[in-house]
Amino acid sequence: MFDEPTFLIQFGYNGQTLVERAFEGDHADGVILSPTDYEYDKNQNLARKVNRWGGTVLFDPQFYIPRTQRPAAETYPYFEEKGGDNFETVVVSEKKSRQELCRQIINVQDTIDVDAYITPARYLDTFSDRKIEGWVRLTKTFLEVAEEEGRDIPVFASLPISGASLNEQDPRDKLLDRITSVTPDGFYVSVEYDRYRQHPLFGASEVYSYLDLLKNLRYNHFDIVLGHTHQIAHLALGLGINAFASGHYKNTRAFDTDRWIPEDSGFGGGSVFYYYTDELLADLRVEQDLQVLYASPGFDIDRIRMYSPYENDLFGSTSPEEAEWKAAGAEWDHWIWSCYQMSRKYRDKSLRERIETTESVLENASNLYDEIKTDVSPLDSVEEDIYADWETAFDSVRSEADIREIERVLARI
Repeated sequence: MFDEPTFLIQFGYNGQTLVERAFEGDHADGVILSPTDYEYDKNQNLARKVNRWGGTVLFDPQFYIPRTQRPAAETYPYFEEKGGDNFETVVVSEKKSRQELCRQIINVQDTIDVDAYITPARYLDTFSDRKIEGWVRLTKTFLEVAEEEGRDIPVFASLPISGASLNEQDPRDKLLDRITSVTPDGFYVSVEYDRYRQHPLFGASEVYSYLDLLKNLRYNHFDIVLGHTHQIAHLALGLGINAFASGHYKNTRAFDTDRWIPEDSGFGGGSVFYYYTDELLADLRVEQDLQVLYASPGFDIDRIRMYSPYENDLFGSTSPEEAEWKAAGAEWDHWIWSCYQMSRKYRDKSLRERIETTESVLENASNLYDEIKTDVSPLDSVEEDIYADWETAFDSVRSEADIREIERVLARI
């Protein structure tokens, strides 16, 4: 479905105007719509706009925690009847109930006019036999109903999983063995990590396990949409994945199931602004780290600039004290624009050229940060461990045999 590396906006709270601005500015390929953040009729209207603009529309059923209670979610028939306080385990354990749930979700996605289906899936916080088999049954049921009653479009199996469980080799192998016995067109993968390490993800073993999952799915000829992610998409694109999704809030730039816990408000807060720079693979806190660089006479601030159409307010001032975003929307728009640029770095390239691009991005960012530490000072908002962790994991996750097999997969696109 995705012939070239693709960026999709992961829809979050109050994201409709951001999506519209991204398409007006030509820096998004599509959107993954959210039932818990946007009412049914509004998602239909937004989907029609995106389709009219030539973008890809997907819809995440977000049945991760079925007892989620949000006003927006209640406008969707399957959530109104089978979610929130109305959820009972029979909905996913009994075949007729599963079929009805899948039928309702397919009808919603058909009404929205998606370009591919995404299956419902409950969050796999552990890889127990019971939970994996429950995932298999629900996914197979959706595939059966979609084949009999749905449109002839691709189906992506939602795979919302715990990074703690994924980090262990034997459970990861068991998971891969069972999920690859199912035959969707691809997987929509979202992995949750502890909050202190999830944005951006660090820890060599955590990063390795994340990439190993993606590599093995690609190795088995599945397309991949990497959901709820961030700049680590560089590593995934280097391994030949098809598409990644990210959004403006931190809970759409990392998979965070607290967003769907019934008592959680789901809204971010505070007025701390960040500037993302791909030159460091980092979000710099504006009134802190960016100011330090701005005030350093020996550092050329242009070296960390992305030159997005949204950053003029930030770099057009004559003194550090005046450097600021004029509105939070500029920070969000800049991030979306930056994600689009990430995807473009990997277009029209062979797999080996993608790998070289990833290696170059990592090396350049690491070298620049080493220089900043030496000549200016360490930056508090930079997670320094990512440079070594990402390089180590990316180097160790792929063998020459892996590369050759993924090359064969890409050759069939």
